[in-house]
Amino acid sequence: MADEVRVIKKKDVKPGMYVRTYGTGSFSDPHVEVGRVIESLDDIAKYLPDDTERVEILTGKSLPAMDPSGNKKAKNAEEAARNLADALPEARRVHEEALDYAHKFIEDVRKGKTVEVEEAAPIVGEVIDSLTTNEPAALTLAFLKRYDEYTYTHSINVNLYSLLLGKALGLTREELEMLGIAALFHDVGKGRIPNKVLNKPGKLTDAEYGIMKTHSQKGLEVLRDVEGLDQAVLRGVVEHHERYDGNGYPSGVKGENIHPFGRIIAISDVYDALTSVRVYKKAVTPAKTLSQMYKWKGTDFDPAYLNRFIRVMGIYPPGTMVQLDDLRFGIVLETNESKPRHPKVKVLFNDKMQPVVSECVDLATYKKNGQGVMVMRQPDPSSLGVDMQQLSRFLV
Repeated sequence: MADEVRVIKKKDVKPGMYVRTYGTGSFSDPHVEVGRVIESLDDIAKYLPDDTERVEILTGKSLPAMDPSGNKKAKNAEEAARNLADALPEARRVHEEALDYAHKFIEDVRKGKTVEVEEAAPIVGEVIDSLTTNEPAALTLAFLKRYDEYTYTHSINVNLYSLLLGKALGLTREELEMLGIAALFHDVGKGRIPNKVLNKPGKLTDAEYGIMKTHSQKGLEVLRDVEGLDQAVLRGVVEHHERYDGNGYPSGVKGENIHPFGRIIAISDVYDALTSVRVYKKAVTPAKTLSQMYKWKGTDFDPAYLNRFIRVMGIYPPGTMVQLDDLRFGIVLETNESKPRHPKVKVLFNDKMQPVVSECVDLATYKKNGQGVMVMRQPDPSSLGVDMQQLSRFLV
């Protein structure tokens, strides 16, 4: 459905609507951009002043239907599957566009060229819109990654995860756009690190690690002279390896003295690094990754930010493979924030990894032979001979 601008009164704004602007456009009542989906009645009070008369909404963007209290109405698993299938083509287009841009700017840095940051703004905006329209579709593509593309997919996945967390933390559209730029360019300084260090297939020596640690500062040097780039973006780039207890680099900044963008990107950076396949390591499953990161809460990561990330990302994120305790295998369609161990799943294979008639189940309510079914484990797809790129065709 194409976006269509519609003007309504504030009293007619409901949770689930995408509010573009408010105001009449006059000198005394100028247009003010909101650019976000209203998720609750509290959001109406937060983003629309009491004296607001005129509100512009986009009818083509919305959250799922909500009940009068402002809570999302739960979709059943079949609806979740249909919504995901409908949203995947557009999410894939945005993902591929971002990947193409990542190739370009990283190669430009390696060649010593000036980074065209202004080209990133519309891409970040589309990623924000993709998360708003169908979060599971955007996240699903983040897990369909190839190890040989890591340098490029890492930039766009860190951008995606950072925007997901920033959105959950209530950042404004303008703040999300700056966060997205910082996250997309967080490792831009690695373009100035020698390839023999950057791509070494094994443990770095102390000297090599010292060189690698300079990439945050080199990233600042690359971006510092870009005209119009906000200081918040620069701090996000240079501080994403600072740690909450002060044991990070380059400056040993501690706690809330680390810019919020730095604290957000730190979480996203580590999460994507651990869940990715590299030439020298296997991917860690999302569940094990979050369990490990939880142990670093308060030392490496801001405790409140990490807790929120775990809730919105989910133990079993969309697009990841799971085995149920009835031994069947499937792919996660959607997380359940209130019951994180009970996602919606599309069952695809039996216990011998033979295809079966697909079944979409909501593990929060699903029963088999009168018994509830749970996720038993989150296997490494490659250990089962599964190519996640190929598996994604079962989602559409």
